[in-house]
Amino acid sequence: MKKNIKKLFALLLGLLLLQGMNAQKLVVPAIPGEIEKTEYANYTQDAMKCINWLKNNSPNHAQRKDASAFVVWWLSGTPDVKITLNADAIQFEDGNLLILCLCGWAEYVVKNKDDDAVNGCMAGVETVLNYYEKYKSLIPKDKGAEKLLKMRNKGTLKAFVEKSTNL
Repeated sequence: MKKNIKKLFALLLGLLLLQGMNAQKLVVPAIPGEIEKTEYANYTQDAMKCINWLKNNSPNHAQRKDASAFVVWWLSGTPDVKITLNADAIQFEDGNLLILCLCGWAEYVVKNKDDDAVNGCMAGVETVLNYYEKYKSLIPKDKGAEKLLKMRNKGTLKAFVEKSTNL
């Protein structure tokens, strides 16, 4: 009997620890005042943490707005990531999906040191589509995401992004 209680206690403790790890809050850095372009590099790792967090947490999470604001601030000033939005390829109705697209694109550029617009756009779109599928029950239906999902399922997404990006 004591063995079973100890096993049960160990199992519950393990579950609580795992749950606590998933529920850790993101520490979103304060957005500094005006800084030099070269100083944005000091915030790249913070931006990557926010991007990773945004990709892996519910669209209804209370910290989403702060994490998104930090990423948008960083993207607007860093000289290391160049994103060219094309309305043909990126037609998301939900602003959170657009931010996720930017996140996926930026993450691709930083990790791969590749500023190719097609590769970046594909990474951004794939980030959105994966997130949209994961949290579909919490996100309003988005015509742009639905259209791109159909293309991905047909195997035509990359050709569409290439055509849209190389106008």
